Amino acid sequence: MTGTEVQAVLRSAPWYRGQIASVHVLPAREGRRVPVPESLHPAARRFLDAAGISSLYEHQARTLDAVARGRDVVVATPTASGKTFAFLLPVLDALARDDDATALFLYPLKALTNDQMEVLARAEEATGLDLAPAVYDGDTPRARRPRIRQTARIVLSNPYEVHETLPYHGLWRRFFHHLSFVVMDEAHRYTGVFGSHVAQVVRRLLRVAQAYGATPRVVLASASIANPAEHAARLTSRDCEVVSDDGAPSGARHLLLYDASRPDDRSAALQTRDVFLALVGAGCKTLCFARARRTAEFLASLAGEAPIAPYRAGYLPEERRRVERAFKDGTLRGLVSTSALELGVDIGDLDAVVLSGYPGSVSAFWQQLGRAGRRGGESVGVFVAQDDILDQYLLRHPEPLLARTYEPATVDLANEHILAGHLLCAASEMPLDVPEDRVPDRDIVRALQARGLLRASDRGFLYAGTTRPHEAVHLDRIGETSVAVVEAGTRNLLETMDLDRALREVHPGAVYLHQARTYVSESLDLAGLVATLRREDVDHHTQALVQKDVEVVSETRTRPLRGATATLGRIRVTHRVTGFLRKRYGRVVGGADLDLPPRSFETTTVFIEMEDPPGGAGSQAPPPAEDLLGALHALEHTLVGLAPLALACDPSDLAGLSTLRSPRGGGPALFLYDGHEGGIGLAERLLDDLPSILGRAARHLAECRCDAGCPSCCLSPRCGHDNQPMDKAGALALARTWTRPT
Repeated sequence: MTGTEVQAVLRSAPWYRGQIASVHVLPAREGRRVPVPESLHPAARRFLDAAGISSLYEHQARTLDAVARGRDVVVATPTASGKTFAFLLPVLDALARDDDATALFLYPLKALTNDQMEVLARAEEATGLDLAPAVYDGDTPRARRPRIRQTARIVLSNPYEVHETLPYHGLWRRFFHHLSFVVMDEAHRYTGVFGSHVAQVVRRLLRVAQAYGATPRVVLASASIANPAEHAARLTSRDCEVVSDDGAPSGARHLLLYDASRPDDRSAALQTRDVFLALVGAGCKTLCFARARRTAEFLASLAGEAPIAPYRAGYLPEERRRVERAFKDGTLRGLVSTSALELGVDIGDLDAVVLSGYPGSVSAFWQQLGRAGRRGGESVGVFVAQDDILDQYLLRHPEPLLARTYEPATVDLANEHILAGHLLCAASEMPLDVPEDRVPDRDIVRALQARGLLRASDRGFLYAGTTRPHEAVHLDRIGETSVAVVEAGTRNLLETMDLDRALREVHPGAVYLHQARTYVSESLDLAGLVATLRREDVDHHTQALVQKDVEVVSETRTRPLRGATATLGRIRVTHRVTGFLRKRYGRVVGGADLDLPPRSFETTTVFIEMEDPPGGAGSQAPPPAEDLLGALHALEHTLVGLAPLALACDPSDLAGLSTLRSPRGGGPALFLYDGHEGGIGLAERLLDDLPSILGRAARHLAECRCDAGCPSCCLSPRCGHDNQPMDKAGALALARTWTRPT
């Protein structure tokens, strides 16, 4: 079905009210091929012959050449560009030349390892090499593990399993001694907190390999990002050659921007369901991406008898494979997935992709849309913009999407909370030597030594704790404390979450949605770290009320604004959930106070302190206090909502606070801070990009059609103060003032 035909289907639907805001056609692109190098080993050439490939895309050939020259490489090209062949060919070539050589392939998701095993099985058969490829992760039966360690030449795993396996490196002596390659696929996913942890895991991995006499080459495959060289270096500590010029062909792509903020009487979820089912009903094999697990389950539950299914991480491996096979063979015509299918799992040809909301970055946006048209044919993408700040901004200003203005990936190597845990893990794996020039590491080591967790020896620092340090390091978060969420009566585990999230979402009386079913929290046991929820159908939801306080710990640098000063520094944030509201269709129908303990953490911030009232020097008297606080509050929400466009982070990674009495200077101030303990580098980049982010906020507030503020411009569903007070006009005045030349 063509893009024009898809438009006709949607425009003729009985629920259509002009929601298609714009249509963009991206033209097809011819591929650029080059001959297979004569130097490629005959075994690897047999693999190409079996796949019917007689030439390579330019970026595949460049990768092969760079590895042959002994370089570490990062291949940063769009989805469906043939990155698997780009990194697999040099590995096959090396393993064909050295019968003992081994390779480790790392993937961010288990589903990808199973998919790649099929490729490697075909490679082993075609090349005639004894590769003995094997998946080694949490699902691998213990009875199979010894043989994998003894015989496998290619092991497929993930950073979580490597983190848990490194203490037992002696069992992998053969594999590590001959380790020739470490391949990291989907490297763009290693960003933020997860990426910062993975960077330390990779350093520990390479340290162990070096101890066994190996210096493996590193090859990374990534979707397009703004900083592939920097990202690869921060992930691996290696200087990697960048291959980013995509030589693969691409079919024409029709992109429809769909405004789900209208009509007012139909929710974004229902409109996403309408679009998705219309495409499936018209014969399009369609994949719908949802931003959260709950949303994926909820959208699938609205589909009735249509041949569709949900798909997300957390399903059992056999459940995921069954859904993948059914979608691939056409039994299912539609899937609703989280980002679990954003990556390279083979689900066959797709006609269309529907995005239920912006996925968080331009890179992820095109990675998800790129799942359709993977064989070079025409495809359709529908971006269903939700009624929130960032979605609505991109609906009006799609230039970053159309120009593919990719954001940089973020990895923080200096977060002391992340680094301390991995230093303890490294010291438990083998004696740790910290060079004199690594001052931050040595400071942390001294602090750990003072706590009795490390002790010095003539071989280096040794772990001296009484518990296994790896159990305290969680790669997907910084804090160590997690809460088990269980169902009352059955005591079945619904999920686990970190303590801060538990205080906000499963406090006593909270309504919680799990697999499209509602639960009410009976209790939150903070000593036992267990939240007990009872299954109950309710017609309302709850919103936590949060009181925040900040203390300025230190200041790093400043940036002058008109009538204000922006400062980068560190703060201590204390927040307490003081109560909650019960809401039905946006209206408050009740609530209760809560007596929960405060939580404090130190992080990085950019805070803006006002020197003059809005309008700058010489303006009229300042507005009443409530109006000024409302202006700061509204601008805080808009900035937090739009910042991910520049920082490549999730909106939940940033938080804010507005106050009329700054703890530093005593005047009105706005704090934007990194929501993770210690920070992960977001505040530094926020200060650098502050003028453009403020300008973007001013434009967005001015263009929104509402009078006093709405979810599309400055209201936030995550606000701990129920969006009160709120002054949209004042926020616009502040943003305009602060973007004027000083």
